[in-house]
Amino acid sequence: MATSQTSGIVQTVIGEASRLRDFLSGLDAQTWASDSTCEGWTNEDVVAHLAGNAGGWANNITRAVAGDAGPPEGQSFLPPGEKASHPTGPDARQSRRESGTQLLDAFIAGHDRLGKVLLDLTDDDLDKPCFHRRGALPIRGYLGIQLQELALHGWDVRSGLDSAAELWEGPLPALVDLAPRWLRTAFTPGLDLPTPVRYRFDVASPVTVHQDLLVNGDSYQAGPSGPEPADAVFSCNTGNYVLLMFGRLQVERAVAEGRLSIEGSQDHAKNFNAWFKGF
Repeated sequence: MATSQTSGIVQTVIGEASRLRDFLSGLDAQTWASDSTCEGWTNEDVVAHLAGNAGGWANNITRAVAGDAGPPEGQSFLPPGEKASHPTGPDARQSRRESGTQLLDAFIAGHDRLGKVLLDLTDDDLDKPCFHRRGALPIRGYLGIQLQELALHGWDVRSGLDSAAELWEGPLPALVDLAPRWLRTAFTPGLDLPTPVRYRFDVASPVTVHQDLLVNGDSYQAGPSGPEPADAVFSCNTGNYVLLMFGRLQVERAVAEGRLSIEGSQDHAKNFNAWFKGF
């Protein structure tokens, strides 16, 4: 049974899946077939991806608790440099075709099963290594990535229907903690753009973030904001900070929509999306 340390992340994952389930339950057939804001994916594709993943997450966590962090049969670790999203687009569409009109039922059943597995976790289980395509990581980190999937892909669906949609507040603290790992994966070195450039993030609420990213061209450094002048300062709420970090917001459009404000060089600010690409 989930205990003091596990209950927070477990309940956040279960709660996010439950909120998304309730939202999806209200969609009509035309909306299911419409485009999400995840490029090239319909809402059906996104939900098929989440529904198909849930069973895999449950299996991998069950195996990890038993001491097995190796790839499941038919899977392998990603080769260096390959983006994890590349193989999942076709997989999602295949899953959608197989699920047909039962896609919402598949999402619900998969996350109900995953929830039962999570509720059986103990504090001692959190540090056990678990298979992930980018490399084994502790179960606590694996749960964070599952939360990332639910929160961001849920937003992909909701924002396609309402351009003003925000991330739900519950997962924001965990997503802020996950941002540095994502940036390491998303960084594109060696671009023919002006460097060095210092980006500063001034986020007041609901989760405070005061961070600098210093891009040197082939690498970058992240750390707390200091006295050094920044080339571009982004001010926004925590949800929009997360969406920017995870490649969901394009700077120019986000400014036009009132999601971001920028002080300093607009050109440097726009280049952020080139340095840190979403996928």
